[in-house]
Amino acid sequence: MSASKPAATGAVMHWFRKGLRLHDNPALLHALSLTDGKNSKTSGAIYPVFVVDPNSYSLLKCSVMRANFLLECVKDLDNSLRERGSRLYVVTGDPVVELPKLWAEFAITHMTHEADETGEPYAVQRDANVKEAAKKAGVSVIDFASETLRPLGNREGGYVANVGGFANNIPTTMSSFQKLLSKIDRGNIPLPLDSPGQDTFPKQAANDLLDMKYRPLQHPCDIPWPRGYSREEIGPVWDRKTADKKTSPIVKGGESLALRQLQKTVTARPDWSASFEKPKTSCTEVSTPSTTVLSPYLSMGCISPRTAWHAVSDANAKASSKTSRSKPPVSLHGQLLWRDFNNLIAHSANAQAPGSWGQIHNNVYCRDIPWSSDPALLTAWKEGRTGYPWIDACMAQLRTEGWIHHLGRHAVACFLTRGDLWQSWEVGAEFFEGELLDADYALNNFNWLWLSCSGFFYQYFRCYSPVAFQKKNDPNGNYVRKWVPELAELPAKYIYEPWTANVSILKKAGVKLGVDYPRPIVDHSVISKENMSKMKDAYDRHKDAEAAAKKSKGKQTSDASEPPKKKAKKSVQSKLK
Repeated sequence: MSASKPAATGAVMHWFRKGLRLHDNPALLHALSLTDGKNSKTSGAIYPVFVVDPNSYSLLKCSVMRANFLLECVKDLDNSLRERGSRLYVVTGDPVVELPKLWAEFAITHMTHEADETGEPYAVQRDANVKEAAKKAGVSVIDFASETLRPLGNREGGYVANVGGFANNIPTTMSSFQKLLSKIDRGNIPLPLDSPGQDTFPKQAANDLLDMKYRPLQHPCDIPWPRGYSREEIGPVWDRKTADKKTSPIVKGGESLALRQLQKTVTARPDWSASFEKPKTSCTEVSTPSTTVLSPYLSMGCISPRTAWHAVSDANAKASSKTSRSKPPVSLHGQLLWRDFNNLIAHSANAQAPGSWGQIHNNVYCRDIPWSSDPALLTAWKEGRTGYPWIDACMAQLRTEGWIHHLGRHAVACFLTRGDLWQSWEVGAEFFEGELLDADYALNNFNWLWLSCSGFFYQYFRCYSPVAFQKKNDPNGNYVRKWVPELAELPAKYIYEPWTANVSILKKAGVKLGVDYPRPIVDHSVISKENMSKMKDAYDRHKDAEAAAKKSKGKQTSDASEPPKKKAKKSVQSKLK
């Protein structure tokens, strides 16, 4: 944690950002500790605040579904605070502008918040500007790292702190990351902190006028337009008519529902939890998801990763002795470790080149591959009109529920990049950022680097087939029938390859290729081989560039350490004179 200079006696504010929860919230608990009457620096009042900032990562490029999910999280948080005799004060706009207004109105002298350690560019600039404004206003600001299992940076118990304090020293494989974790307090994860009780919040005098102000927003269209951006720059755009259409998100928002989801999927199923292996879960379930679907709650901070970790530990301990125990990285604990690892990589990338994570340029973890740019292919992929039913079904689920199983994400990402369409992973990551309920700055970009073979995973010759891959998992095509209903009547033999069916079969199923459903936009059997050749060429160029850079560096080192003998002799003579 870090702090600025303490200020005079006054009220305390806790600024909620992504950690939209009461449990395991060290920053909130610290704010409350300043109001317990033992601290002479404060008056005993606390003001929990949330700023609906349209320029934040969570809102700048997001679907109306995710915007609504965020508003649900905020409303749930307000309800939980009211149950404890407090409330949430909600304002809209730029935190750098709005927070100082609240500091003045409520006589704030101390503010706490959760740290953003990934180095996400907007958050870095926002926090620096808020800190400067706080200094001018005489407000003491302190932050706490609680977004990951352990702090990412140079803090006590942090990953970077345990590799010598340098972000470029971090492990870059999952196995080496696990070794690092095992060395920090013998691999033990700190226990989560309890939620503050009803008697923890100081009682404040009733103020009917104030109670009518700063209420949570009720509609996505109440969110202001992002500052300094045009319509083309912000991704999904919606109006009230669009926003009022019924949506079907995979889950609804809020800490209360997050804890209920954890109870239902983990605590109540000890044998399932203990034996969970991510690669063995089904990506074609059409009713109940085969995973926990906790990711949207983790991305918004509605649930603490430490709370999830220890819930898994408790459930595993209650599992039958006959149940085989899975281990990281495929176990449920492993999924939380992947999350920390991804966040640490983002932190490291941005520490070495600020703002580089999420892009190709200057990203130390990204290989520069000469992708093409074809708007027509990209649009067909986004809209689920590729002509490959499995790919189009995944994109339809994404648009409808804001979520896809990880194997579905793998398939559509591979298809867009190295597998078939040869489009940059950057445009795929940007689209996912807009559509996913669980969009996460660190995880989303890591996954796209991995799946495009631009970083961390380099077996480019292993390519997901948009046909064969699903035939063995879902031979009847139930998933496709649900999400691509125009193909629902096709026989199973043709459900993944409708173009191989003859006209009479298509007609009987009510399908006319090119009208009811598109023909394939590429021939996978041909284009995938061509793309493998392109990947090999790109890798060869990368290898040559690395060798040249190493040779050049070695020569510079040699030149610096071994100066010409004549110059050295002359230098010695001059000293003797």
